[in-house]
Amino acid sequence: MINYWAIPNMGKMHLMQLIEINKKTYTKIKHPYYLYKQWHHPTEYNKRIEKTFVVRTGQSKVETPIKTKTTFGQRSKERCSETHEYLNKVAKTSIDSTKLHSNTSEVGGDLMEHYFGGVNERKPPDVLMKDKDPVEVFFTDKWFCELQKHFPVSPSTTYLGTFLEPYLISNKRCIRPLVDELCDVDILFDPFAVMGKYMLGYPKESEEDEHERYVVNLYKSRKNIIPYKEDLIDCFTSKLKRYQKGDVIGKYKKDKRLIWKYLDSVVKNLRRIELYFQQKGIEPVYFNLDRDDYKETFGFEKNELPRTQTHPGDYPEREEYEALAKEYVMMRDMKDMRRRNRLRDRI
Repeated sequence: MINYWAIPNMGKMHLMQLIEINKKTYTKIKHPYYLYKQWHHPTEYNKRIEKTFVVRTGQSKVETPIKTKTTFGQRSKERCSETHEYLNKVAKTSIDSTKLHSNTSEVGGDLMEHYFGGVNERKPPDVLMKDKDPVEVFFTDKWFCELQKHFPVSPSTTYLGTFLEPYLISNKRCIRPLVDELCDVDILFDPFAVMGKYMLGYPKESEEDEHERYVVNLYKSRKNIIPYKEDLIDCFTSKLKRYQKGDVIGKYKKDKRLIWKYLDSVVKNLRRIELYFQQKGIEPVYFNLDRDDYKETFGFEKNELPRTQTHPGDYPEREEYEALAKEYVMMRDMKDMRRRNRLRDRI
């Protein structure tokens, strides 16, 4: 069993696709509203089962609705009489020209933004939600064809907040009875969440409690992987693609220190994980996303996906972002984004 201690944009989507291809199980979060657990259908390879752990607004009881998903690379056998125009267009579009272009993990990102708005704006239409329970709509198969017709994408976290309690930050007690079940998977993403944390250092760390001690002891019996990038230029270029506080080039021209501070935070987040491991006596297994072997590290039998499968690829700003990344790496004298380089870059 494996814990994957990744900072944002550090190989999770690629790993999730390999997990599905290899019929493995995993647990992941949608911060701050829920955790979910996914496994393969026992008799149908093209189906995955997803169990979500949700708490309704103003309540403290965890509900566990279940729905089916289609295995990555497979076609769903479910047929609906009507589907949204977006789905029809995505089906005819190469993933290479659409993937991740709207800062989303779903295929057809730019088309999705055209039809449903930005990732923080997506709200289902009233014609879909009238007289329906949103938990049933989004976390069970009951309204599958209605979703395919009106809103075949994930709603924004803003909309989730209209009917779900953000218990991952507001009520850690909800997590405690779930720990063993959540950890009973091949790969656990976002191990912070099971400890009742968002990311290490956010907000200011509280004293270790009984819950955290229990989880840490459980983690010590698992393989704890810290992914990182050897290609620093490519790493920071991709991170600039995810920058959400305005225009990158505009900010750089006004005060480049704002961009350097953002990239410093990327490095700090990784090093916080390393420091936490050191403090808690957890043995790290480093995974170089640029050249280490997924089969050897994760035990996958099938490993045919190209390493660039979920890479942002080319986009209009890439050349400019790459120039900024090169300047940052040179300015910081950075040879490695891990803690071993901290005496050189002083981060």
